[in-house]
Amino acid sequence: MQITELEPKKVFHYFSELAKIPHGSGNTRQIEQYCLDFAEKRGLRAYRDEYGNVMIFKDGTEGYEQSAPVILQGHLDMVCEKLPDCTKDMEREGIDIIVDQDFLRADGTTLGGDDSIAVAYILALLDSDDIEHPPIEGLLTIDEETGLRGANALDATQLRGRRLINIDSEEESVITVSCAGAARISCEIPVDTVTSDGIAKEINIGGFWGGHSGIDINKNRKNAIKVLGELLYELSSGVHIHIASIFAGGRLNVITPSAKALVCIDRSEEKEFDRIVEEFDDRLKKECVNTEPDAYVSAQAVSLPEKYADLSGTGKIIFALMQSPSGVRAVNPDMPDLTQTSSNPGEAIFDDSVLKLNFMIRSNSDADKLSLVKTVKSFVEYAGGTVELGDNYPAWEYRSDSPLRDTMAAVYEEMYGEKPVITSLHAGLECGILTEKLPGADMVSIGPTMWDVHTPEERLDIKSCERVWKYLLRVLKMLK
Repeated sequence: MQITELEPKKVFHYFSELAKIPHGSGNTRQIEQYCLDFAEKRGLRAYRDEYGNVMIFKDGTEGYEQSAPVILQGHLDMVCEKLPDCTKDMEREGIDIIVDQDFLRADGTTLGGDDSIAVAYILALLDSDDIEHPPIEGLLTIDEETGLRGANALDATQLRGRRLINIDSEEESVITVSCAGAARISCEIPVDTVTSDGIAKEINIGGFWGGHSGIDINKNRKNAIKVLGELLYELSSGVHIHIASIFAGGRLNVITPSAKALVCIDRSEEKEFDRIVEEFDDRLKKECVNTEPDAYVSAQAVSLPEKYADLSGTGKIIFALMQSPSGVRAVNPDMPDLTQTSSNPGEAIFDDSVLKLNFMIRSNSDADKLSLVKTVKSFVEYAGGTVELGDNYPAWEYRSDSPLRDTMAAVYEEMYGEKPVITSLHAGLECGILTEKLPGADMVSIGPTMWDVHTPEERLDIKSCERVWKYLLRVLKMLK
């Protein structure tokens, strides 16, 4: 079956059209223009602010002309990840969508369901002439996946609505009413280097699932940066190693799935080095057999580099990797099943005498977030490094009085025959920033069911997309 045959046809038509346009974070100009052209062809007022966020406006249908506007919001950018053997250039090429029984996936890459399904819903609604709805303000932000930068830079003066439905959640039965804030931290630790001798070994660590560094952080998935730190620590306890380079990760909102390091050793210690690596690999495979069965560690001889970290510098690197906080740090005291605070080491690079470590800290508590930032600063500064706080956005706090939430919960129960789960999300939604841009706004977040977002295993539930579409239309009809 082709995607254009799926229901609702108009939604999947636009999802397919969006997939043809490369739209990774920082590369959204083409998809912005597509949305502006869409509006112009339909005689709809549209506005693109200086940062690149797009807004499209449509009047209410008959009987809804004087109703309060509803903002429908999603983001235009996606996380671009691909399998090691995938040759697609995601900067220039679109995504190849596959209809795989009951879900959509992409051929070797992330699908971009996060958040193209929201954009497809919004465009399909704006393109309709047979759907009852109040005035619609379609808000399509950019660079959400790299720190909610579009929302943070948003010129909201064009928006009148104070009821906002964010379509960026990933579980159909859930209505999200608050979310974690986050901070990005960039660290640099200087390392002394010396001229190389001995023999060189390239260490490769991989086969991990990775996943979303907020939503999937409580699933006990391995972070390759932490695994690398453990291996290097064991190696340094058994042989004399010098670290020449490290390359791991690159996206702070992705649990790092693989890592590579170049180390040098004395030739006389090669057998012991190989034994430690083999034992570590065997132990890792046993530990991950039921969770990440493709996990592996390997090492092979390579050409000797020109220089490497001296023994003190190597110890400093290992110390930093071992001290880096990773995973769940605290659970919500009122809802123990929910993560409250977490850390994800999303990038580790040692090259040219500097170790660079970058983290994503998330928390529904601003105090906890600040405390974990201090934890990172303390060990980095102890190692002689510097810390720079980057994107830092607030949590979206729970609102006790929410007519929009109440309406959407009632409609859900009417359509599904059961109550929805009303909860908080341990991930960055733009609602936290938008509450500051739109004072007094009543917001909720919904979305169809997706799995393994931010990975090449990403899948989007087709039937869930149809049900959520019908649910959204029923909600809009009720918001008169």
